[in-house]
Amino acid sequence: MYCPKCDMEFIDGITVCTDCGGPLAESKEAAEAVRKKEQEEARLKREQEMALYKQQMEAESSDEAEGLAQEEKASAAPVSSGRPQPARVYVDKAEKYDDLKSSASAFLIVGGVLVVFSLLCWTGIVRLPMQGVSKLIFQSALLLMGCFSLGVFLNTSKSARRLAPEIDAEKHQTEELIQWFLDTYTGDSIDREISDFEELSEEEKSLKRFQIIQDYLITGKDLPDPSYVDALSEEIYARLYES
Repeated sequence: MYCPKCDMEFIDGITVCTDCGGPLAESKEAAEAVRKKEQEEARLKREQEMALYKQQMEAESSDEAEGLAQEEKASAAPVSSGRPQPARVYVDKAEKYDDLKSSASAFLIVGGVLVVFSLLCWTGIVRLPMQGVSKLIFQSALLLMGCFSLGVFLNTSKSARRLAPEIDAEKHQTEELIQWFLDTYTGDSIDREISDFEELSEEEKSLKRFQIIQDYLITGKDLPDPSYVDALSEEIYARLYES
């Protein structure tokens, strides 16, 4: 079982990712297909948001229409410092590692408590207010849940150990990609790609700049994860236009 979002492998029997909470795919190939589908859906979503945004701006032909448009903007996704927010929040490997360690600790505690308690029940040290088959079923269920939790702990710890060496590599890759972009493109060169730049509002300029940065990253470096592209675009936008 594989998680399409976190690209992590899980033991059989687990259907939900212990990191992001998303459903697991049956194989690595299926996970890759899901990831590509999500990337395409994210691209279509950005195009739809751009089309919707244009419609909203065209509706500002009167004072009343302008007030309505402002209310819709306020209820839409928040905008930070005049630039669009990423469609998805990217969780870097360092944060994933911390989450995995926290999850592993929680499953270890829960599993340990359940196993110890069930063993105390089996040995008669702890006497339950039930007898016969009901008692056997309850004690067996406690033991199975405890063993399952410990199994998840082992699997999650394994995932964390596998992820740890990748943290520094990801940080280095991110800084290399950002530096490559800044060495290749400038804010002025991006603005020259916008044909009707002078006629646009500041919000429209920000949206188009952000989309151009995303396109350059995708076409220039063939990055498969749309949330990672969004995070890089956010940082590059800040360095180009807000530094």
